[in-house]
Amino acid sequence: MGAPAPLRVTVVGAMLLAVLALTRLAAPVAASTSPKLDAIPMALGEWNGAPAPPIDADTARILAADQYVHRIYSGPRGNIEMDLAYYAQPRVGSSMHSPLNCLPGNGWQVTDVRDLQLSVDRRTWPIRDTLVDRRGTRYALTYWFQSRTRIIASEWTNRVYLLADALRRQPIDAAIVRLFTPAAGDASIERNDLASFASVVIPAVQSGFQGTP
Repeated sequence: MGAPAPLRVTVVGAMLLAVLALTRLAAPVAASTSPKLDAIPMALGEWNGAPAPPIDADTARILAADQYVHRIYSGPRGNIEMDLAYYAQPRVGSSMHSPLNCLPGNGWQVTDVRDLQLSVDRRTWPIRDTLVDRRGTRYALTYWFQSRTRIIASEWTNRVYLLADALRRQPIDAAIVRLFTPAAGDASIERNDLASFASVVIPAVQSGFQGTP
């Protein structure tokens, strides 16, 4: 038998207040060096990149990124757009403009979400693989959160680590990396292409964090 509704509300309220209190106590520490993410190579595996058109001023203001890398990579089966936003001190408790939070507000529907385990350099990293649709225009979209020490697919897990690092007085700088390409049919080919491209983007971003692309 479940707990009475007033008790559940009280417990949830207490948890939210605790998170709010911890967030206010958290004091992020700036990283000692800035990453060189714009030095990520234009040639990655079998894909060759070119700068994407610049985003408009309103979008840049909303994004509020400290570094922003926006490119289109051409590969054997078409183009993949890469969108990387880096935050030197992301707000603890924020979702860093996660597609699951931002796209529905712009008229997009997220029609499928799944987490993948990607093997890169003998390690396994989680990425989030989605399909999105707006009035019949469909895209395969893959994204993840990447810092100097972690790669995370889940928005909630990313928030927890940001808070924990801030409380430990550790640098919390991180990036969200988004890859997307037009999708057709069941989108299996496009989703596989994004996963393959992610496997070469992840080490390139890591090198950028280390200042050695």
